[in-house]
Amino acid sequence: MSVLPIFRTLKADANIATLIDVEIQVYEDIAPQGTKPPYIVWQTISGQALNHLDEAAVFDNTQYQLMVYDASTRKADEVRDAVRVALEKHSWVLNPSINLRDNKAKLYGRGFDANWIAER
Repeated sequence: MSVLPIFRTLKADANIATLIDVEIQVYEDIAPQGTKPPYIVWQTISGQALNHLDEAAVFDNTQYQLMVYDASTRKADEVRDAVRVALEKHSWVLNPSINLRDNKAKLYGRGFDANWIAER
């Protein structure tokens, strides 16, 4: 499967830069313990090679989940919405509003599931 360019895409978006520092607030799979919010965690959920569709084209369809964590639901929603706008230029959102509360960390999570089709 392809490695999704989540970091590169978010880093290139001027609106995201006003909300978070992608270099230190975006993580693949898991954020280190003690990470200060807001922060983003994304992970690949599933994928499928689409190389059977056309002999000349080789694509990967990768489903991913992205979550924003913050102590404030308002801030978590604001960051999620901005990230969604940035990433929807390259992928499509399947489940637009995942909401949760991490009682141990005392943080709210706001996120979405999406698919990204990338040529290999």
